[in-house]
Amino acid sequence: MRVFFFSALFLPAILLADDASFFREKVRPILADTCFKCHSHEANKSKGGLVVDSREGLLAGGDTGAAMVPGKPEASLLIKAISYADEDLQMPPNKGDSKKLTDAQIATLTEWVKRGAPWPDEGKSQKMVARPKGVITDEDRKWWAIQPLAKVQPPTGAHPVDALLATKGTPTTPERLVRRIYFDLIGLPPSVVETDAFIKEASRNRDAAVAELVDRLLASPQYGERWARYWLDLVRYAESDGYRIDDYRPAAWRYRDYVVQSLNADMPYDRFVQEQLAADELFPGDSRALAGTGFLRATIYEYNNRDVQDQRRTIMNELTDVTGDVFMGLGIQCAQCHDHKFDPILQRDYFRLRAFFEPLMWREDIPAATVDERSAHAAAMKVWEEKTASIRERMAPLEKKAMDIGRDKAVKAFPPETQAILAKPIADQTPSERPIYDLAYRQISYEYARMLTHLKGDEKDQLIRMQKELSAFDTEKPAPLPELLSVSDMGPFSPPTRIPKKDGDIAPGFPTILAPEPAVIASLPGSTGRRAALAKWLTSPTNPLTARVIVNRVWQAHFGRGLVVNASDFG
Repeated sequence: MRVFFFSALFLPAILLADDASFFREKVRPILADTCFKCHSHEANKSKGGLVVDSREGLLAGGDTGAAMVPGKPEASLLIKAISYADEDLQMPPNKGDSKKLTDAQIATLTEWVKRGAPWPDEGKSQKMVARPKGVITDEDRKWWAIQPLAKVQPPTGAHPVDALLATKGTPTTPERLVRRIYFDLIGLPPSVVETDAFIKEASRNRDAAVAELVDRLLASPQYGERWARYWLDLVRYAESDGYRIDDYRPAAWRYRDYVVQSLNADMPYDRFVQEQLAADELFPGDSRALAGTGFLRATIYEYNNRDVQDQRRTIMNELTDVTGDVFMGLGIQCAQCHDHKFDPILQRDYFRLRAFFEPLMWREDIPAATVDERSAHAAAMKVWEEKTASIRERMAPLEKKAMDIGRDKAVKAFPPETQAILAKPIADQTPSERPIYDLAYRQISYEYARMLTHLKGDEKDQLIRMQKELSAFDTEKPAPLPELLSVSDMGPFSPPTRIPKKDGDIAPGFPTILAPEPAVIASLPGSTGRRAALAKWLTSPTNPLTARVIVNRVWQAHFGRGLVVNASDFG
């Protein structure tokens, strides 16, 4: 099949006139009338992985292999299918509105294949033909984006950048130059005083004045604030959940500040990537680094979505998509449902990447505090608990009743299979059930927070009175430790990753074109180590994608157009 697919790229430019007429007048009408509705780009259908609206599509074939062998109708599946030579392969199927081609039509297509299947240029599909299924070819391995990084000697000239860009024309005025530098680096215009100072310095030594100004702005806090916007937009940062209720995320700002501070500290990009994907595995206990895992928490969330299984899939797929876009410059979304039609990204590659995130759990119980701060907080809480023990004991029965009512209300809203998971103790849950339990339990916690709404009459009044009594000790209760949106794995195990409607578990791995074998993963205490392996692979000096992608983004942000125009899709 590979040979047929690539031979289609080298078709003769000129066809005999009678062959061209034969195709246009005899062959194409048959294909259009009987085949295109199920096998064409125009209809957006490729049943069995086959498209027949181009010669390339027939040569590439579908699930059963190449559809056509030019010059050999007896070896062509197309002719066998339309002739009903095989009872398992009959096209069009003789049912409904479809029916077997006439003998004359079969003879015409047979003659066409015998002639070598000529297809004039004007009859070719204007869209790229689908790639061979499940295969990485030698041609794929020539893809520019995955070639090893190499040093390039820029052209000689007054300045390497100027020579590279082949700049023509006269230099801009100092007034315009200073405004451009300010807007580019901090997003704000210079003041009159700053403009005059630059003009004065530039009149003595323009290059030195530019270098001093750029260094000063790079060192300013506004630089990180300006450039953090590019990154936060890229990683879909938001301070609310999305969807209808769009609940506020009060701790989301810590990730925002993490990005700003990382830029201002000139953090190396490899460390920046590692902290966002796997700080909990690579740098445990470092609350500053843990704030970076806010990247993994920036997905949309619908608080009252009762189809928890589907919501979990949505979250996992969205995280997989964003990781491919942001760090690898690969638009992998298409491969969620099938091999990418045009780029060398297989469907199993999509799920190999998703498998790195499969055991992920959301955490809010890891505060942004040091060990000493946590110890001091625990000691202060112990004092408060001792002083309020009698009040809280009297409150406990009413609180339990309210929480039980709230839990029953929440649980009944779920489908039976989710209710069954919620009824299981955590210790008895399978790896596949645990994330469903965790996501569903958030809706139960939502009802716990509305405790008073579940009591009525005297019971409600009693609880309100006791809450007021307890509030008298608020001045002695330590403030909560700073909340941090972070993550961890559910443990040293993971739910299975599977391609829908296909058998077999998918092991974590990288794009097949770069690393066909499953990823080598070192387990970590209480974690799978999967995201650590992904982060280390992405930031390896031998990885050809990561550096290219971020350099292109920086270039795009500075100059308005990237060296690669589609900055998140190097296809």
